[in-house]
Amino acid sequence: MPDRMGQELVAGSQQKREILIIVLPGIFSDAEDMRKRGVPEAIHRGWPEPDILMADLTIKYYRKGLATKHLHDEIVAPARQQGYSEIWLAGGSMGGMGTLMYEWQHPGTLDGLVLISPYMGGGDVTDSIRQSGGLRSWDSGERNEVMVSDNYDRLIWQMAQDWIGDESKLQRVWLMCGEGDRLYPDVELLGAILPEDRYFPAPGDHSWDYWIPNIETVFRAVSESRQTNISKLNGTTR
Repeated sequence: MPDRMGQELVAGSQQKREILIIVLPGIFSDAEDMRKRGVPEAIHRGWPEPDILMADLTIKYYRKGLATKHLHDEIVAPARQQGYSEIWLAGGSMGGMGTLMYEWQHPGTLDGLVLISPYMGGGDVTDSIRQSGGLRSWDSGERNEVMVSDNYDRLIWQMAQDWIGDESKLQRVWLMCGEGDRLYPDVELLGAILPEDRYFPAPGDHSWDYWIPNIETVFRAVSESRQTNISKLNGTTR
């Protein structure tokens, strides 16, 4: 079993530990690389308040089928115990898939998912969705109760299909991808079921040059949406 994963915490402007954003790396990245690239600064330019925890959930955890277990046991569960009442999970490329895998294993545990040009699995599944005319008309086949290396992508897409028609679930998902990204044709299948204000396609490719400015854009939209919802709640309780 791999050693405990590394973590880097960057404090936000909040006075108490209330909101936490956990960020998962892509396949060639780790916590230190994300910090050097300016990921926490980009998030904080859009949403200053939360603490940001960059996790070393690297490829070795996925290869051993231990990614979601380590993420939950070493980061998410302890964060709840530390008093964080609102936890978001964000991930780029492989980390986007890790974010979706965690949601499948622990549905509804997180307050929001931010998918940054996520890897969406093998071509067989996405090709079948595309040939069916999209997720709404896709016959997803057998539904397994255990996620393993040869079914994880189908289970993720089945979960996304189950979101259709459930606004409470769709509103928790935020998605960005460059229109020149090699993953865009697959990501677009997911974007097609999300509310318009939750999907952020824009010119760009699978690179930090695109990701950094658009991470700021997405998290600014997250912050503004939260404030709108808080204002509505306050208005109904007066």
